[in-house]
Amino acid sequence: MTAYFIALGTLKDPEKMERYVELSGPIMARHGGQWISTGEVKKILTGSHKHDRVAIFSFPSIEHVEAWYNDPDYKSLWEFRSECGDFDFLAVEEFPWVADAKKTLEEE
Repeated sequence: MTAYFIALGTLKDPEKMERYVELSGPIMARHGGQWISTGEVKKILTGSHKHDRVAIFSFPSIEHVEAWYNDPDYKSLWEFRSECGDFDFLAVEEFPWVADAKKTLEEE
């Protein structure tokens, strides 16, 4: 089942963040990760949220997310990542019925 990696972040150093993306992107791609979108939080509609940016990536499975996150090459970037900003990361596994629901919506 498709899985998503969601990064919630507040940048400290945009230039370092650009470098982090350059370094981490190929590692993510090796594990099947694909960038979906990155954006700025404009409004919190309900609840609370402490970050101003969100990035979403898809992976073939939750196992792929975990393999990427625990890859030694990626782990070597963790300290540098903390210089780039403060982050909360989520790994989300899609429910089995979502693929069928997507097909139904596409057919309508």
